[in-house]
Amino acid sequence: QGNLRGATVSVTLTGTTYSASSTVSHFTLTTAVPGLAIHSVGFNSGRSVATLRLHYDGSDFDAASTIAVTVAAAGTEHNAALTTSTRAVTPARWVNVSKKSVALTEGGSNGTYNVTLESPPTGNVTVTVTSDNAAVTVDTDATPLTRTLTFTTTTWNTAQTVTVTPVNDNADAVDELALVTNVASGGGYAASTEASRTVRVTVDDDEQTGTDYDVDDDGLIEISTHAQLNAIRWDLDGNGSSLNSGYATTTATTTVAFPSIAVGMGCPDGGDSNQTPDGCKGYELAANIDLDTDGDGSADSGDAYWNGGNGWDPIGVATKKNDTSYTAVFRGNGYTISNLYVRSSVVKYGGGLFASLRGGRVESLGLVNVDVWPQGGNRHGAAAGALYGGSTLVGVYAQGRVGRSGGSGDEYGGLTGACTANSRIVASYADVRVRGTQPGGLAPVRNSLCAVRTSYARGTVEGGATGSRGGLLASSVGNPSVRDSYWDRETTGQNTSRGSPNSDGLTTAELQAPTSAAGIYAQWDDYDLDGDGRVDADDDAWDFGYSNQYPVLKWAATPPPRSSMRSRTRRRPSAMRP
Repeated sequence: QGNLRGATVSVTLTGTTYSASSTVSHFTLTTAVPGLAIHSVGFNSGRSVATLRLHYDGSDFDAASTIAVTVAAAGTEHNAALTTSTRAVTPARWVNVSKKSVALTEGGSNGTYNVTLESPPTGNVTVTVTSDNAAVTVDTDATPLTRTLTFTTTTWNTAQTVTVTPVNDNADAVDELALVTNVASGGGYAASTEASRTVRVTVDDDEQTGTDYDVDDDGLIEISTHAQLNAIRWDLDGNGSSLNSGYATTTATTTVAFPSIAVGMGCPDGGDSNQTPDGCKGYELAANIDLDTDGDGSADSGDAYWNGGNGWDPIGVATKKNDTSYTAVFRGNGYTISNLYVRSSVVKYGGGLFASLRGGRVESLGLVNVDVWPQGGNRHGAAAGALYGGSTLVGVYAQGRVGRSGGSGDEYGGLTGACTANSRIVASYADVRVRGTQPGGLAPVRNSLCAVRTSYARGTVEGGATGSRGGLLASSVGNPSVRDSYWDRETTGQNTSRGSPNSDGLTTAELQAPTSAAGIYAQWDDYDLDGDGRVDADDDAWDFGYSNQYPVLKWAATPPPRSSMRSRTRRRPSAMRP
């Protein structure tokens, strides 16, 4: 994938069955392509196919190339030798923009950003710049909403400036959002999936009254108190309309949480013609939230969410066959929610911060001192009771305990009690004691439609029968897709996991040894975590610490717990420190 930093190419080596022994566990591999490192996957006994991951470091090359991998056996106990596998590689080409967002004020000054190309084109390239909202114009060729830039084979990396201007409507009291697209065509860019880049341009309205609860106009309503966190349960689609429509005035909790609400919570209009605010898409933390509201260090009747001993009522209502799930974005921004306490015996399906997500997304969130130990029910986890309908956890970590002392069919996990229906857990980890009849370090799975990437579990996993519990994932059914994810065999007490060979269970020393994205973590900077269509520095989520520490997430406002209290024996090079 050419200039895409951290890209991988899979080369599948196929032959007769290879036997596993101390002398034949892998192959010696070489390649002549600069900047390409090969990470071998060992052949287990009885396997006839293995996929090798090739890590490209971003060295530029201008034309399509062929990667040749020469394969030589490391030992003699094999039935056949392999020679060379080749794979054609085409350079990735995309538009570069100097800013992902521009903030303007109605009646105020213009804003600018620069455009370049990522790599040399084969001919002239046209970049069409278009605003989707008449509230924001771009410096024009022919119309107020469109501009055309031209790059040549010699000027492809010379920046061209785009000016965006707010239009003063003197009418509505609504903030505006314009998505300004920058689409390349020609010169080898027309077929590229990365050829388009979008810049968010927001305009603060000068007639707006009331409190703006989306100050940064990113479409996420800011919350900084436990009362505001609790109010989310009345707005499961995250658009703010139920809070803004008058429902808040009839609900004392939400009135206190969000007083004097501006039109549309202050979320911007997305550019449609009716001038109705439609930019709200969820919530984001603006501070750490501690549910031990009386600050005495324990969950008790002095806390606002004691609820007669039932503790926190998970957001959303889930049942076995019907649920009202959270369907929007919940962004932690590196903040934490601490002392989440759930004991309710009436939470039958789905317990945690959320009862369940359906197409929802929780990101960059820490859950500290979790105590989800209900007296009954099923599908419980720190972040959500269950993930349905293509939900995602990305950049989430949890610490504490989740489980139940008895009962049948108990699906409990460190992050979620069920991962199913094309849902994903990415760049996340759990240091959670999990107990149940189907306990998993991260999650139980309901079928093969769960995907786990660049994540790990290290908390104790207790209960359940062999085949139904797992160090990383647990279930008696399904074979989920697991890649570049691990569990600690020593601390979890488990040697197996659903959907992953036993080799993914590692020792504490093996998990802690790397101090950069190398070895077992070689692919951990190779995923597009922010969803912008490419892998770049914004997707470097992990701080690998010292050689006796587990990885933690870089975004955390307060460093999360890494490991047991061991001395630091080896420092990383200074360039690797966050």
